Amino acid sequence: MAGGSRRSWWYALGVPAALAAAAAAVVGAARDATPPPGRQPAASAPAASAPAGNAPAAEVLYAATQLLIRDCMRERGFRYWPVPAHPVPELREFPYVLDDGSYARRYGYGGVLRRRFDAAMAADPNARYTRGLPPERGAAAVRAMNGDPDEPDALRATVPGGGVLRRSSHSCTSEAERRLYGDLPAWYRVTKTTDNLVGLRVGRVLADPRYAAGVTGWRRCMHAAGYDFADPAAARASVPEPRSYTVPAGEVRLAVAEATCATRTGLDRLARRLDAEHRRAVEARFRTDVADRLRLEAAALPRARAVLAGG
Repeated sequence: MAGGSRRSWWYALGVPAALAAAAAAVVGAARDATPPPGRQPAASAPAASAPAGNAPAAEVLYAATQLLIRDCMRERGFRYWPVPAHPVPELREFPYVLDDGSYARRYGYGGVLRRRFDAAMAADPNARYTRGLPPERGAAAVRAMNGDPDEPDALRATVPGGGVLRRSSHSCTSEAERRLYGDLPAWYRVTKTTDNLVGLRVGRVLADPRYAAGVTGWRRCMHAAGYDFADPAAARASVPEPRSYTVPAGEVRLAVAEATCATRTGLDRLARRLDAEHRRAVEARFRTDVADRLRLEAAALPRARAVLAGG
């Protein structure tokens, strides 16, 4: 496996993918779709910006894909505003245990950040544009963006754990990726496989008896702090959805206790060690897909930089 400098963007916990899925859901787009096209940006919607010159390859590839989608939609008679990869940069996921005390003190479990994310989706100019079009025109915009996943030559990918995903090979999403990566069927297959490796890895860690043993010490620490939860997931699940953008004091106290106990008992270090171990195992199992994705991304990077240079 390549070193950290070449790690592909799928190792992040998928915020851009979540954003795309949420936007697609807002407008009722086809499955496995990207957010539909846009007319006028809302003042509160975060605007996408070109990545800095020293930006990670992942950000360069994502931004270039967005510009290519915009160009394709324009050619088909519609408008599209590039979607920012990280509309709420502070939003993080802690799949095993919240282990960042400063994050806990500021955001609790991050519910207010997810609320901000939802607000960004509600203000998404692409979804608003599509909803504002006459019904037939709006449906045509969605088809231009997503195509028909049931077409005979649709892209197909079997994901780890079973299940087959399909996407139109004629959509603007596909056209953008074809221009960037060249071998579209291969790109679709390896991205859908590797995108699912995070969930596979996390599931393996949570099922590891060593993680369960580490949680035992964490649970005792939490009990001493006045909280009775079986595991970090139970603590997180006890927190209600936020009703405002202010983090409740009780949530902060619980989150800080979780982070403190994670550090005090070593659960944070154990989780990181197990995560690295299971990552290696998962990558070894899917080494061909991982290698193919890295190869396709490396080959696409010069094209992506050229797209961004052209605006």
